Amino acid sequence: MTHEERLEAFDRLRAKHLRFLTAVLWRLSGEREIFAEAMQYALLGMWRHVEKLGREDAPGYVYRMALSANAKAWRHRVGRDGALAERIDCDEETGPAAGRTELDQAVRRALARLPVKQGRALVMRYLEQKEYPDIAHELGCSEATARSHVSKAVAALQKKLARRARWG
Repeated sequence: MTHEERLEAFDRLRAKHLRFLTAVLWRLSGEREIFAEAMQYALLGMWRHVEKLGREDAPGYVYRMALSANAKAWRHRVGRDGALAERIDCDEETGPAAGRTELDQAVRRALARLPVKQGRALVMRYLEQKEYPDIAHELGCSEATARSHVSKAVAALQKKLARRARWG
């Protein structure tokens, strides 16, 4: 395969699988920095294995690449020994940012429980910084419906997290 053929094949595969890859990586990582790093690892994996991804079982390969990329990004952040606490900036009065970690996990769980279109719309709007016409096009709905998905998702997250704040 020539370099130009490889580039064309990669562009086609990236366009075909990017939405799926984004959804999987965001649900796995939940943090913008980890997501971005995992996405880079996944795209690099797609480039390295572009020949395999032209087959019918490509979604399975893409999913496995997403899992591996996410694990690699977390290992890079946490370290193989799990020594995350040494890397977190600590305030002498409050200690490590344990409360923030719990909140991050609660937000990820609440996001994962949203209806699929609401979750995708929220990720596209706030993580990918997409405009509503682009979100509507990708979701196959009107712009008003895309706005509604984002609005309902934000309201649902606020409700779930406010309940957690009262009881947590």
